[in-house]
Amino acid sequence: MKNKSVFWGILLISVGILWILKSLGTIDFSWCLFIKLWPLIFIWVGIKFLPIADKWKIILNTLILFCGIAFLLIYSNSNCCDSKWKHFSICSKEWYVEDEDTSASIENQSIIKYEEGFENAHLDLSASAGKLVFKTGDELIAIREIESSGSKINIISKIEDDNSVKIKAEVHPFKSKRMGKNSHKYNVFLSSAPVWEMELDLSATAGEIDLSAFKVKELEIESNASALELKLGNLFSEVNVKIESNASSVEIAIPKNMKCFLQKKGSTLSSINVKGLTKENNSRYASNGDDETAGVVNITIETNVSSVEVKRY
Repeated sequence: MKNKSVFWGILLISVGILWILKSLGTIDFSWCLFIKLWPLIFIWVGIKFLPIADKWKIILNTLILFCGIAFLLIYSNSNCCDSKWKHFSICSKEWYVEDEDTSASIENQSIIKYEEGFENAHLDLSASAGKLVFKTGDELIAIREIESSGSKINIISKIEDDNSVKIKAEVHPFKSKRMGKNSHKYNVFLSSAPVWEMELDLSATAGEIDLSAFKVKELEIESNASALELKLGNLFSEVNVKIESNASSVEIAIPKNMKCFLQKKGSTLSSINVKGLTKENNSRYASNGDDETAGVVNITIETNVSSVEVKRY
């Protein structure tokens, strides 16, 4: 056996042992902890290019692997996905796990009603381990689980002035021991009336983020180990989009009647496929259509171990 195959054999054996021990209930950890370990990819790639003997590379790779396993075991008693949902949450009563502050959980709602006069809205949404589908709705915002399988959903709002509102939403599925593997799917309903600014923090998430029916002014997306389909509209004259993608797949659709500029920042082990845009230099692309009269879309993308595709429709 070649020396370089030893490490991958140790890796597969270690993952298999962890899986078996978790299935038997000997140890307990959340698989979402692996998301926090994705930077190890860079370390292993870097070790590969070091001008040292193969046996030292194997030793270094194995040490890094054991450090990762130690991280999983040390944090096996903590729930990396649940930690930030302690104070405000709603979940189905059948699978509800009582938090330290139960009164806060009971008071929160998963719907914020739309009120006349809201001209601007800012959405800060965090989600993990599920699938999100964006749709238009009658409420300012409402998040509903398509199939009831037990989730923590929290939405709180703060009126900043007479015509602006700030919304913080958190969506996190959890699994009871009585439940098997479940597919957590959510509809995110938004009002199309206000001008939206959005910050989306998505981990291990699939998303159909169709924003073509909304007036979007600012959009920031941090995508970690996720697969996203983003569709922008032409209802606001200048749209600014910033995307940070780590170990993810992102597809972006832009209207043909919107002028588009794309700035690429970093592309570590990533691929970017741009359709309908002309390359101006190594990091900047621009559209040059004749009917781009509806406005401008400015996109900044920073990727690490990801694939990004941009297309026009």
